[in-house]
Amino acid sequence: MKELFEVDCAKCVKCGLCVADCAFGALRLDDLRSPVMAKPEACMKCQHCLAVCPTGAVTFDGTKPEECVPTEDLALPGFEEAVNWLRTRRSMRRFAKEDVDRGTLESILAALANAPTGCNARSLTFTCLSTRESMETFKRGFIKAIEDHRDGSKLLPRWLAVPAIRLRKGGSDMFFRDAPGMLVVSSDETNRVVTTPREDVAIACAHFEMLANAAGIATCWCGFLELVQREVPELLERTLGIRRETPFYAMLFGKAAVRYRRGVRRDAYAKIVFV
Repeated sequence: MKELFEVDCAKCVKCGLCVADCAFGALRLDDLRSPVMAKPEACMKCQHCLAVCPTGAVTFDGTKPEECVPTEDLALPGFEEAVNWLRTRRSMRRFAKEDVDRGTLESILAALANAPTGCNARSLTFTCLSTRESMETFKRGFIKAIEDHRDGSKLLPRWLAVPAIRLRKGGSDMFFRDAPGMLVVSSDETNRVVTTPREDVAIACAHFEMLANAAGIATCWCGFLELVQREVPELLERTLGIRRETPFYAMLFGKAAVRYRRGVRRDAYAKIVFV
């Protein structure tokens, strides 16, 4: 059975940095000034101890330092590059017909697991509809759930009923913009460690957009799915197995069918207050 916190004594210089950076006091120095896990129940598995060790002496939960990205001389986008990305990102509503490469999606979603969550709960699920075929199957279930709900006592609002009828008849797809893929990020609300489920979901979506754009994949926030779920609470449980109480958000994705020639300037739209 692997230990949660392991130290290579041959590499450890007993600097105490891992103990000092443990925000919840899970680590301590023993009589020989070697770091040990003193309160495993207090450990939030943030891996700061692994990241801060100057000699790579710490292995955490089976992850070895040599398996991690070194920060020394690491090429990262500078401030201007980050600002340029923010000003040129677009919500894409016109997608090409081709599916996104499965390997690219797998790489993005694996990296997305590193997105921050409240109290490091790490209790997110990424449900990925990765092909047009899977999207069409979902849409059929989507329409059926809406129609079955319509047969009940509650009348659907016009904003939902009209575009749903158009979609069923093969007309315009206002809900999903004819995107070849969709990612649904959901949080396990039954996990007592989770303190910010909706924020965790939104943060993951924002990071997915950033990673996808960097890989040449266009995205669009799919707020309609959440709005429809409010009117048809059983929708995602029937179509994707996601409980009706589960916090979620969806992102459409695919290859862009339009090229924007420049970014925009909305710098003055935000209200900025220094205190």
